[in-house]
Amino acid sequence: MMTLMNQGTLFITLLVTMAMLHHGGVMSFTTPSQIGGRVFHPQQRAPSDIPKTVFCNSASKMSIANTFCTNLLATPKDSQERSGPVVNWSLVRQTVLNQGLVGWTIWTGGYGAAVLAQDADFTTSAALLGVAGALLLISVSRLVETAETPTVADLNLSTNMLVLRLFGDKPQPFTAFAVSSLLGSLTGLAEETTFRGEVLPQLANQFQSLPVGIALSTLLFAVLHVNPLGLLKGRQAALDAAVLVAYQLVTGSVFCGLFLLTHNLAVPIISHAIFDGYVFLGTHLVVTTQMEYAQNQALMPVAADRVEAKWRRERGDEFLMECKETFYLADSNRDGVLSRQELRIALYSYGIRLTPDESETVARTADADDSGTIDFPEFLEFVGPTGSAGKAIKSSLLGTT
Repeated sequence: MMTLMNQGTLFITLLVTMAMLHHGGVMSFTTPSQIGGRVFHPQQRAPSDIPKTVFCNSASKMSIANTFCTNLLATPKDSQERSGPVVNWSLVRQTVLNQGLVGWTIWTGGYGAAVLAQDADFTTSAALLGVAGALLLISVSRLVETAETPTVADLNLSTNMLVLRLFGDKPQPFTAFAVSSLLGSLTGLAEETTFRGEVLPQLANQFQSLPVGIALSTLLFAVLHVNPLGLLKGRQAALDAAVLVAYQLVTGSVFCGLFLLTHNLAVPIISHAIFDGYVFLGTHLVVTTQMEYAQNQALMPVAADRVEAKWRRERGDEFLMECKETFYLADSNRDGVLSRQELRIALYSYGIRLTPDESETVARTADADDSGTIDFPEFLEFVGPTGSAGKAIKSSLLGTT
């Protein structure tokens, strides 16, 4: 392992990193909630007001440029009219540029290139160990996906919105795989060379302590994933930032551990690349197939003798269609009913934050037959009288009608 690093090189590396972060960010999971803002956070809207993208629950652990966050609303032009693949190339270009600057000394044959040449050995065993590290992080990611904690749910929601802006709302696995592989590989190479290959040894030498170098470089890796300007946007923004830092401490620790255990920089590079690529591609497939499921269910014919027919007469076709799409977007396991957990996670997308006990009260109110789950007719009877999920929930909690 290379243990010496020019002080000026480290200083310039961190200056570039901070400059890019200040401009829009260098590295992050990249969701608006993670930098202290939200792209969409409706407050107790009626089903007809809810975007059809907000209820999918997917992981959000990429380490990529915060430029995604600041440009999240820049959707591909005329995406609805395109018949071919939809990719927001402006986001891709800015991410490539940011990571290119982070790894500037790699591409220019400088210190980063020397570190990479000396410390990285891309062998079959390195690839296998990298895959093992990525699988460990993916298992953690899966736990986060199903978490009911509001801040984690916000993280998942925002990441779903990000990926929708990047790839559109139709499944395109081959295009998404290619772009995800590009972004993941570039991020893994630039960030691992910088933080594990350059910053860690320098800090360890400076403080004459490997544990201190490990701790400080991992902390720096985590903190630089947060846009400091986002911390000025209130308590929730600060909480979102804290969640992001905590998670990046976990990912950074795994990457650092892989490097120290193998003494091969190729291992964390491969692990980092696979994990980021997986989150991009996996989120895209989960979100878009969930949307297709909801749309297909919404188009199912309405039987004249069912509850749907009643509310169709009373509130119209549009209301019924919106309620169907809302319900089936929340049905994340696609079994045709909503559990209390699915309902609570979905309500975060309304801006409605319920405690487990409160969500249990709401679920019991909606579950007319006490089956333990809510089917669509029950959901419609719950929302239909008020025409608003927020009002229906308030009524169930206060015991009013």
